[in-house]
Amino acid sequence: MSNNKSLQSRPPLARMLKLHEELQAGRHPNCRRMGEALEVSSKTIQRDLEFMRDQLGLPIEYDGARFGYGYTEPVGHFPTVQVSEGEVVALFVAQKALQQYQGTSLERPLAGAFEKIAGSLKDEVSLDLTDWDRAISFRAAGGGGGRRNGGFPRG
Repeated sequence: MSNNKSLQSRPPLARMLKLHEELQAGRHPNCRRMGEALEVSSKTIQRDLEFMRDQLGLPIEYDGARFGYGYTEPVGHFPTVQVSEGEVVALFVAQKALQQYQGTSLERPLAGAFEKIAGSLKDEVSLDLTDWDRAISFRAAGGGGGRRNGGFPRG
C-alpha cells in the first residue's frame, strides 16, 4: 500500500468475489491478510464482509479458533444479481417467449444467459410453474394479422 490511491484501486465486487473464493476454499481469511493481498485497508475488508453478510445474506461468521472468517453453511454461487419477485416473473415470461428459438443457433447462448442469471440468485424461489406454464404461451409472429403474436396488437 504505497499511497492512498492504491487503497481504493480495487473495485468492491472484485474484492468480494476474491473473499468469496477464499471463504469457499475454507482458507478462513482475516481482514489484515486480505487487506494486504488486495492492497486495501483491513477496515475496507471488514466492511466488505459485513456487506456480504448483511446485504447479500451470505452465512459469514468469524471463527476465533482459526483467526479468520468462514461460511457457516455451504454456499453455491456468489449472489451478484438481486431481483424482485416481479422480475422473476418477467424472466419466466421471457423464457417462455424465447422457447421459439429451440433448435436454432440462439438456443445455447440464451440458455446460458438464463443459467447465469438463475445461478446468481441468492434465494430459492418457490412457484407452481405448471399453472403459469399453461397460462402463458406465445405464438410465432407472422401471417394472419390480428392478435396472433401473443395477444398484443401490432404497432
